[in-house]
Amino acid sequence: MEVVAAGDIEARHVDAAHFEAFFHSRKKTRVNSTTTTENQRSLTRSLVNPLAVAVVIIVLIISGVIAFHNIRELQETRLKVGLTLKVLASLAEIEGAVMDAERGQRDYLITGDSRHLDPFREAVRRTEEGLKQFEELTQDHAVQRAKFDELKKLVESRIRHLDAVLDVHAEEGPDAARAAVIENSGWNLMGEIEDLAVSMRKIEEDLLVVREAMATRAYRSGIVTSVSSTLIGLILVGSVLYLLERNRRKAERDALMLNATRERVQLALDAAEMGAWNIDPKTNAMQTDERYRRIHGVERKEMTFEDSLKRIHPDDRARVKQAVRASMSPLDPSPYSVEYRVVHKDGSIRWVSSKGIARASKRRGAAVLTSFDGTVADVTERKRQEERLQRSEQIALAANQSKSEFLANMSHEIRTPMAAILGYADVLLGHLEDPDNRNCVMIMKRNGEHLLSLINDILDLSRIEAGKLSVDAEPVPLPRLVGDIQSLMQVRADEKNVDFQVEFEGRVPQSIETDPTRLRQVLINLIGNAIKFTDEGDVRLKVRFVEGADPPVVEFSIVDTGIGISKEQQDRLFKPFSQGDASVTRKYGGSGLGLAISQRLIEMMEGEMSLESELGEGSTFYVRLPVHTVEGIELVKPDLVRQPPRPEELLAEAPTLDCRVLVVDDRRDVRHISQHFLEKAGAKVDTAEDGQQGVDAAIQARDSGDPFDLIVMDMQMPVVDGLQATALLRSAGIDWPIIALTADAMKGDRDRCLNGGCDDYLSKPIDHIKLVNMVASYTQEMDTSELVERRYLRANQLQQKIEREGRARS
Repeated sequence: MEVVAAGDIEARHVDAAHFEAFFHSRKKTRVNSTTTTENQRSLTRSLVNPLAVAVVIIVLIISGVIAFHNIRELQETRLKVGLTLKVLASLAEIEGAVMDAERGQRDYLITGDSRHLDPFREAVRRTEEGLKQFEELTQDHAVQRAKFDELKKLVESRIRHLDAVLDVHAEEGPDAARAAVIENSGWNLMGEIEDLAVSMRKIEEDLLVVREAMATRAYRSGIVTSVSSTLIGLILVGSVLYLLERNRRKAERDALMLNATRERVQLALDAAEMGAWNIDPKTNAMQTDERYRRIHGVERKEMTFEDSLKRIHPDDRARVKQAVRASMSPLDPSPYSVEYRVVHKDGSIRWVSSKGIARASKRRGAAVLTSFDGTVADVTERKRQEERLQRSEQIALAANQSKSEFLANMSHEIRTPMAAILGYADVLLGHLEDPDNRNCVMIMKRNGEHLLSLINDILDLSRIEAGKLSVDAEPVPLPRLVGDIQSLMQVRADEKNVDFQVEFEGRVPQSIETDPTRLRQVLINLIGNAIKFTDEGDVRLKVRFVEGADPPVVEFSIVDTGIGISKEQQDRLFKPFSQGDASVTRKYGGSGLGLAISQRLIEMMEGEMSLESELGEGSTFYVRLPVHTVEGIELVKPDLVRQPPRPEELLAEAPTLDCRVLVVDDRRDVRHISQHFLEKAGAKVDTAEDGQQGVDAAIQARDSGDPFDLIVMDMQMPVVDGLQATALLRSAGIDWPIIALTADAMKGDRDRCLNGGCDDYLSKPIDHIKLVNMVASYTQEMDTSELVERRYLRANQLQQKIEREGRARS
């Protein structure tokens, strides 16, 4: 790798594998330990001296400009004063010349001596020159020019009169000349000339006074400016000298502090067992400290950076170079951090963590790399520990996966025979009349249901711990939900002669957003426990809406007068497989899973669950679910809940079927019991033992013109399982409704079946009433086009979910 030269910052010239911006090593290794605040202060101090000098220069320049302006103004004013004096002199010259002309004419007329004509002619010439000079001097003075034009006319008229008298003297004699003089004396031109000259002289004299005053002000201003500039310059120079001296002392203190900081940084590097290094971008020279050389297995204190790269493991060099290039933006260098391996001369390999930053500065408008600084640390032991933890995690994941597979297989293997046991128990109840025989069958059925409940609890706890159990909120009619629970639990309370009551305290929401299945599961578990541990007295379910809470909550209180729970027993009550004590387990039975599952389900629904109990005085369990919005919620006072008909009555009211159904299941008992109840409801039923037989039977029935109306398909079968069979049927163009049967009772299994092409879902043991109603719904209430539309919408939703998950992962 080549380090960039000044003015050239291309990333291909730099492969800095290790550096950090905040440290320089001791001695020749530069450690940049200055914080951002200290950098700002240093920058301010570095700008003080140039700024002060600049201020002095600016002030002196301004003072010089003002002085020059004053001198120039003084010169201009003096020129204007001189001009005014010239104008006055020129005006006086004109007056004198005219008077000399008159004098010369008069002397000539009196004496007749022609020698007096020379002064006359000289005066006329002087008059003409004076007029010309005055005109030039007053060309920028509009008022004087106007008066000058009048003066010129008068003067020229007076000269013409004088010339005319001389002409008369020469032609007609002295007497005629004297008569002409007497005649012209009435005009009094000389008096007008003198009056006009006086007014013009007054203007110039006033102007002279103003200009002399301006000259005096300019002179004084110049003196003040010079003195002020001198004083300000002396003050600023003294200030600069003071700042320079102060900064010099500050620099000495900073140098001492920097040395102390470097020593502290080096102590920190030593304590952290970190090495430091520096690269000179111009020369590619690299300086290192002792720990750096020990970590990298090099001996030279000074080397080129290429020499250090040779120690990097070949498999890591490309990654290191790529990371360096990514951090080498000239406009915005970013911190650099990478971990790599180095190979020592003895063949040993060490893991190294390197961090740092590249610094660049602007020179002539281009970014130039100025420094590489960084630190390195030996992280071999941490890497080994991470590898051990990763192996342990993989082992734990494998064990958890094995546990999940075991539970799934156990669920299937137990649920499938339980389907036959409970199903045939229902068949026997329909055929037996003797009370003792019916009681025996009911005992078998209750124990089978108890075993099934235990399996469900174990599966729920396993799914919660694995993070695979989810809750799906939907609008739920609260009074109806509570009514269903009352009807279901009333039977258990009656069997134990315990009074069970439901109370609504005040008005409650007509509907709430929650997962009805999970909430029903929690409340049934809590009420069932209350009935189980209450030998006499009553059990009450209280429902109230706490609108003043933040957020508002719906509170369910399960109050019993049972055996109660001590404080010590409450501490372990919500742990899996735990009950109050061993005597409780022996007397009342149970797996100890219900409360642990209930609490976790309530937490997943963003609610809370608590307990108040005294030993021997009963218990109260509280379940509080938040209501995130109260807008549009209808509050009602529910009526007494009416019990629904018993299962025997529902079976009697089950709809009559008129359809042809194919039941596909590898267990003969399940096929037989499903066929029994469907045929009892009026359906024609064919069966198949595995997925392939089911596909063949369906295609044959379609091709023969006697198709099935619906298929009941088990999902876990040999040869071809239910999902594969469903895919084959859909690809063959068979759009009949398919109901999935599975021993997996979780919602994720339901989604997997529906996404695989099935239309609905039933878990084992099969609820035969639900099976008959579901078959009736799909064969008598829905047509094929509606089913196809529902499958199309489900496929779009699945595609959108996959795309969202893909974007989230990327």
